Amino acid sequence: MREYRLDRDILELWDRYNLAENVRKHCIAVAELAEKIAVASNADVDLVVRGALLHDIGRAVTHDPFLHFVKSGEILRKEGFDDKIVKIAERHFSAGMSKEEAVFFKVPKGNYMPETLEEKIVSLADNLIFGSKPEKFEKFLRRLDEIAINNRNHKWFIERTKERALKMKSEIEAISGLKF
Repeated sequence: MREYRLDRDILELWDRYNLAENVRKHCIAVAELAEKIAVASNADVDLVVRGALLHDIGRAVTHDPFLHFVKSGEILRKEGFDDKIVKIAERHFSAGMSKEEAVFFKVPKGNYMPETLEEKIVSLADNLIFGSKPEKFEKFLRRLDEIAINNRNHKWFIERTKERALKMKSEIEAISGLKF
């Protein structure tokens, strides 16, 4: 990634919240992949990169998979970031979460479904980065299958997630010409 992308406000926020080094590396890897997708998709590259770099700031306060994206949004809103970036962070989880699913998982009320192209790009890129390494989309699907095996009462959610993720992947592949 080009050095200028790590703007001072992002680095200062990471430091202020003591964001772990592995999460920083993950965010950078997501931003690198998201930037490639955004360029190929004619999306707002700066918005995508900044959103990707900040999408997991909530992991500074929780690693709960069903809360970290909510906390990311809360932190970014409190810190005065643009609402477009806040929404990228709030909507990046897996392939989104409907209002009904949020109620089931006791997530605070909100819209957690990626809607804009930029939100979808960051969500997809996040799904393709394991730690700080890019992987194929099939590995993401296998990870979801493993979660379903270990959490049988969440199988319905995993199936919905897979459907949404496949749709999002197809949409972005059609727009960008890239294959995941």
